[in-house]
Amino acid sequence: MFDLNQAWKCVAELRGHSSWIYGVPIISNAMLASVSGSKILLWNLNTQEIDYVFEEHTNVILSLSLSSDNRILTSGSLDKTVCLWNLETKDLICRLAKRKDPINSVVFSPDNKLLASGGESKYRTADGQKTTIYLWKVDSKELVRTFVGHDLRVNTLAFSPDGQTLASGSNDHTVRLWDVNSGRQLYILEGHSSKIGTVAFTPDGGSLISSGGGGIKVWNVQTGELQQSLAEQSEYTRCFAIDPTGQLLAFEVHNGIEIWNLRSREKAQYLDFMSPISMNFSADGKFLASGDATAFTEEGGLVKVWSVPTLEFVADRVDQNSASSELAAERQKIESEGYFDVKTLEDARRRITASIVQRQGQAEFRRKLLKSYGGRCPITNCDVESAIEAAHIIPYQGAETNHPTNGLPLRADIHTLFDLHLMSIQPDTYGVVISPELTSTCYQDLAGRKLILPQDRNAVPDRNALTKHHETFLSKCKNSQSSAS
Repeated sequence: MFDLNQAWKCVAELRGHSSWIYGVPIISNAMLASVSGSKILLWNLNTQEIDYVFEEHTNVILSLSLSSDNRILTSGSLDKTVCLWNLETKDLICRLAKRKDPINSVVFSPDNKLLASGGESKYRTADGQKTTIYLWKVDSKELVRTFVGHDLRVNTLAFSPDGQTLASGSNDHTVRLWDVNSGRQLYILEGHSSKIGTVAFTPDGGSLISSGGGGIKVWNVQTGELQQSLAEQSEYTRCFAIDPTGQLLAFEVHNGIEIWNLRSREKAQYLDFMSPISMNFSADGKFLASGDATAFTEEGGLVKVWSVPTLEFVADRVDQNSASSELAAERQKIESEGYFDVKTLEDARRRITASIVQRQGQAEFRRKLLKSYGGRCPITNCDVESAIEAAHIIPYQGAETNHPTNGLPLRADIHTLFDLHLMSIQPDTYGVVISPELTSTCYQDLAGRKLILPQDRNAVPDRNALTKHHETFLSKCKNSQSSAS
């Protein structure tokens, strides 16, 4: 399981790309492929240097896909072709050029026997229907079938883990599920407010996740029903990635990447990264890579690679009954004491013999905060509960920090700024303060606003906790000003 409280360490920065970086598949722990204009760059992650360049396309590459055996790389381009590359010999295997319009998406089936490609809606079948998706046999290069249904271009494709279902996302605002064997359309999934950016199945095949207008949607594959929406405050979410265990969801936000725990549906981390446009976890889940859309800056486009913090699951070496009893005792202790004291705070994680760090009681913590504050964010007065998250004033250090006086129910974007110490609360006046980085932004009007205190006076934020957060905020502001000068 993942200890999401650990730092996500950036282990590589790959610079100099000449276009938006539409693909960043991690071939192994030491190799990564990325798009740079009409070229594919093969990077050595140890040296952070280019080992090889694939040059056959005549226009910008819009999509990359890696076979599950790490042997073949495929690319779709604005030049209206699909290329397959042998990663061992570095040879071009073949070029597929059936379409008459750009290729926006390519993807291998899990068994690597099929390749799906999607593009614009300019090409029509013999009976005049728009066709945007092609299915090819990889070994014979034979066109198996086309999928007819989308009215506008297809931006993204994904196979289910069993290879029986194909998902597609389009500029027509819909996600569609197809039976691979028959080509029959199974479901039309509607819920996004604009074009679809990315689709992917969860590793168990039970859910499909899509991004686009209105954020992230989670769908039931069997019924086609919408299960949940995330990041709904986002006007448009372009890309995301699911880790191989199905526990982590990384997705693009404004100038950054948010990491969510898919099981608890809670935000766990924020990675600072300007304009992410593509992302991928490695097959072993140890690394996350993302490419940006800043190619026209002086340094060119950038790919960042982070190591994913992990914690070995040790259930077979731990008495689970003992661990559960100890956690229950911690909760009872906090309830009986009825207060949160930052001065005597111990890291409760040290007292849990299971050695598994989790945000125990997070759902209950959020419930109490929402109740105390009348279901509203005390800074923005937002009353959309699905957009409000439980923020810790003193960062989470075990069950003891899940006390209402150490929390604030904040709108998701405010929560991120608060955690990054770009925004804080003045402990004496409860006034909102913002960092210089937020001046001349949409958040500048929040400066000086008074925190709306909770209806439950026993949940008023602890001043010692606010002081500690505010001191860190001031220190960060000072460091930023020093760096600028």
